[in-house]
Amino acid sequence: MYCLRASLLLVLLTACVAEKHLQPVQVKVALEQAQQLNIKKNEPIKPDSEVAEKHWGKQTFLKFMKPIIERENKRILQERQRLLAWKKNNNVEARNLELIARHYQVQWTGKADGRFWRAILDRVDEVPLELALMQAANESSWGNSRFARQGNNYFGQWCFTKGCGLVPLRRNAGATHEVRKFASVDLSVRAYMYNLNTLQSYKLLRNLRRSLRRRGKPLDAVFLAIGLKDYSERGMDYVHIIQGMIRSNKQLIHGL
Repeated sequence: MYCLRASLLLVLLTACVAEKHLQPVQVKVALEQAQQLNIKKNEPIKPDSEVAEKHWGKQTFLKFMKPIIERENKRILQERQRLLAWKKNNNVEARNLELIARHYQVQWTGKADGRFWRAILDRVDEVPLELALMQAANESSWGNSRFARQGNNYFGQWCFTKGCGLVPLRRNAGATHEVRKFASVDLSVRAYMYNLNTLQSYKLLRNLRRSLRRRGKPLDAVFLAIGLKDYSERGMDYVHIIQGMIRSNKQLIHGL
């Protein structure tokens, strides 16, 4: 029955091509969407934005993710406050400081000088709620992606050991990466923030965040999104997408 429906759909779409309502490539995309959604007879094909929210809408997604992100930020800020207290009082707990430095990949020489404090405080800091939420929404199609549902991966994070995650259905020939699986959503958020706080690719984001801290300014998610240009192959186009999502959903985020 399903094959018959798909065939009928193809006939109709082909007719549209003949009348120049659709291009051939649009027919292919529309048919793929129909197959993925297992559409019912006479059900119209929905645009990507509606498909993404077929199961979870924006509010459901935001209500689910918001407290998880806030909880992880709170944990990081508590660690940051401990570091600031040690720095201010010149009362360093050397062993604990060494463990934190090692975790955040900051070189520890046994001496907490100005250079060390700058490096560690650049890395032990929060990621603005709006920025994290909109990246999660973008990367997981508002929580509806296969990787979010089957692997608790809301940020498109990769891994490179066979069996470490889910194999992308459209992985390029010769590629070996998988989309990492997490035991919980909390761990997915933790890994995402750790990556932003440690990887060289996001040094610009950390520098921008430090500049706001030094001036006593709040962490502006739209401004800090500039530091995500290496998060996606789309580069600055990706940055603009995230910035647009932050602006258009800001009121909804803070209204929940």
